[in-house]
Amino acid sequence: MNVRLRKSERILLALLAAVCTLSFTGVASVLHLKRFGLAVDGLEHGAVLKTAAVREVSVTAEDPSALDKVDVFVDDEPVLTRRDGDRLRLHGFEPVEGVHTLRARVRGASLLWLDAEIEHNFTIDNTAPSLTIDRTEAADPRTSITVRGTTSEAVLVRVGQNSAQLLDGTFEVTVPAAATVFVEARDTAGNATGRHMTVPVVRPAMRVAHLTPGEWTSPQSRQAVFAMARKGEIDTVVLDVKDEAGQVPYLSNVVLAGQIGAVSDRYDPRSAVDQLHRAGLRAVARVVPFRDPVLAKAAWHAGLRGHAAHDGALAFTNSSHPEVRGYVVALAREAASLGFDDVLLDQAGNELPASFLAEAREGVRAAGACLGVVATQGVAGVPADVDFVVQPLG
Repeated sequence: MNVRLRKSERILLALLAAVCTLSFTGVASVLHLKRFGLAVDGLEHGAVLKTAAVREVSVTAEDPSALDKVDVFVDDEPVLTRRDGDRLRLHGFEPVEGVHTLRARVRGASLLWLDAEIEHNFTIDNTAPSLTIDRTEAADPRTSITVRGTTSEAVLVRVGQNSAQLLDGTFEVTVPAAATVFVEARDTAGNATGRHMTVPVVRPAMRVAHLTPGEWTSPQSRQAVFAMARKGEIDTVVLDVKDEAGQVPYLSNVVLAGQIGAVSDRYDPRSAVDQLHRAGLRAVARVVPFRDPVLAKAAWHAGLRGHAAHDGALAFTNSSHPEVRGYVVALAREAASLGFDDVLLDQAGNELPASFLAEAREGVRAAGACLGVVATQGVAGVPADVDFVVQPLG
């Protein structure tokens, strides 16, 4: 009886030893194989990305030498790879739109070596979201605006620097006053659709009286204008900020105006605007943009020949020169900051560059006024980058 017991014990001990040996061997193998540590950089499991982003995807391993034995498959099809230092990059691979599976595996590794293989599902999306913007009008150039619209597949909509509230494909956001805003819809993959939207201002029709600085400072002329307003004959008074002689008839802070001798102290525009507003009248600043003999002659004599139009008489400036444009825009912005409701470009013909009008409109609207032009050849030929158009002043 004792002999059989000892044999049983020996058998049991032998079995336990065998199990322990196998377990130790398995654990040792697993510990040894963990050095593979395969990983995919630039591609999270379930990611949505554009085809171009796949160029940044790479396979890494804890032991970079193991990369020489790594095969990569997408949708079970082998993909060419190339070593790039301690990583393996996909070479010449551009997946089409849709759902895909990337699998990287150490060649010849046992199926028991779990970390010798890694798999990620991903979706390629190269289609930008749709974007429709509702027509938006501002009550006046100084008030904020609410932009609304619809989009599909977008996860983010921005209007300027503001993120819109997005719910079931519709968006809405209130932004500061602006002449134009840029609206962009972006999806998970980074595809974006964007467009500039012009924001018109609701404006009344104008019945206009134009006064020169001398007429404004004449009590008789000024009172005659106020009498016309009381009778309902006019609702707007236009005053000169820069006239066709290039003169700036008030103490302007625009540096160039002072440097070229254009400034004079013939009237106080801020006081004039206050008086007009108290009388219930709109105040409009008249700016003649490029008929400017003062600037043309000053620039020519200073050797800045590109500032002047080569018309012989040096009566006009070069409308394509950035400094000339900047001068006009600076005066227009200053007029808006002085309280004028509108800035009106006069004697400019119908050939004003659209890019200049857009620049001037942005500047004027940013300062709180609207930009208009006098149409000498009919409204049809005037570019759309203005807030209003009027007939030639009487």
